[in-house]
Amino acid sequence: MFNSVRSTPFWKKRGFSLICCISVAFLLLQSCATQLEANKNSTIKRYTFGEGGGFTGDYIEYSFSEDGKVYKRDFNNQRDVFFKNLNPEDTKNFITKINELGILTMEIKEPGNISKYIEIREGETSLNKIVWGSNSYHAPDNIVELHKKIFRKLAELD
Repeated sequence: MFNSVRSTPFWKKRGFSLICCISVAFLLLQSCATQLEANKNSTIKRYTFGEGGGFTGDYIEYSFSEDGKVYKRDFNNQRDVFFKNLNPEDTKNFITKINELGILTMEIKEPGNISKYIEIREGETSLNKIVWGSNSYHAPDNIVELHKKIFRKLAELD
């Protein structure tokens, strides 16, 4: 009688396998490109202002980046959470003042029971951190005033 011709299922054909391999390779390359973009954005400088310690050991930390974004640190989940945007004039003035005072090269490591600190970071890398709060150390007034002014501004809701 008739010879029956069996056709091969589509997923077993060479062309289909080739298309699948190319699609998977494309998706992998795309995810790598997305990761590279995220890493490129993490090199923005962040200026961090924090305080805390004492009996509870709790800290409050705010940071702002060169693009004016303000973040509040979530210490429970070890992440920074977007909080608000600074106006461009405040951002520029704060960075100028930080640079004028030379905080990037300043050395103050005098923690106390309750400490205050200013840290400059690039991505997750700390470029410098100054800490004061020891009863036997009096931080320079211009540093104390800068911390007070910027911390207050970062913490307030618009």
